[in-house]
Amino acid sequence: RRIKEFDLQNPAHRGAVEKRVKELKNRHTHLYSMQEKNEGCTGDYVFESKDCINCFQVYRSRDCINVQDAETNDSLDSYHTGWSEVTYASYSDVRQHSSAFGIECWDGSDNFYSDNCKNSSHCFGCIGVRRNEYCILNKKYSKDEYLALLPKIVEHMKKTSEWGQFFPPNLSPFAYNETMAQEYHPLAKEEVESRGWKWKDDLPYSKGNETISWNDVPDRIENVPDSITEEILACEETGRNYRITKQELDFYRKKGLSLPRLHPDERHRRRLALRNPRKLWKRECKKCRKEIETTYAPDRPETVYCEECYLKEVY
Repeated sequence: RRIKEFDLQNPAHRGAVEKRVKELKNRHTHLYSMQEKNEGCTGDYVFESKDCINCFQVYRSRDCINVQDAETNDSLDSYHTGWSEVTYASYSDVRQHSSAFGIECWDGSDNFYSDNCKNSSHCFGCIGVRRNEYCILNKKYSKDEYLALLPKIVEHMKKTSEWGQFFPPNLSPFAYNETMAQEYHPLAKEEVESRGWKWKDDLPYSKGNETISWNDVPDRIENVPDSITEEILACEETGRNYRITKQELDFYRKKGLSLPRLHPDERHRRRLALRNPRKLWKRECKKCRKEIETTYAPDRPETVYCEECYLKEVY
């Protein structure tokens, strides 16, 4: 009944709602970190975990440092690792054990510097190996040959300062601002290039190809014709072109929402801006002055409490 009092197709009503929400956020207390059933953890959105330090969106994990979007044990500097143990500098490794510097290696152990190896173990510098073991650069060796050759390779990599480092950024087919890294850890072009990483100016999008002006698009969703799905629109903020799909149009009609006047990427960027960054700052609990580590930067206006003070406040 309360929602029906608002006309969410009216920009003035939407603006009033957004302003009200912002005011409420600044007025009420915020828990320093979203955690549940944890012991000895720091970070945000950590659940049923123990001794996970500087971790974000981690579930049922133990003894991890600098891990994100994962369910894992004994992992360090890893992203999106699932049901793995004893991994280091790994990306999207699943059901791995005693492995490091891997990319999307599933179901195996003792794999190093390998990419997309499935159901394989004891692989070094391999890509796309399936159901195999004791391989170096995709070449099969006997167990004795592998164990004799591997230490020599590691020793050479230590001399060239390559051992212990993840794949170098210059091997990536993507620029920094083409990846999710820019979403969670945004950097300016100058900083990216100063680190020797790639930056792409001509991201794949078009401008100036719109077939209809927003002046010719009805404000009310009930007045928008089906033919809008055949038109090319322009983002009011960035000028990028985009389309409205039939499924989108059906959704907006069902919910009574006007057509979005922003490109999907711009809408996504604004939604991400509503989330706290994956970074910890030290600040004081607003009530008891105890030091806390939180994703709320010290200069932000929200009132942030430690867990003890927050629970007393809300219960």
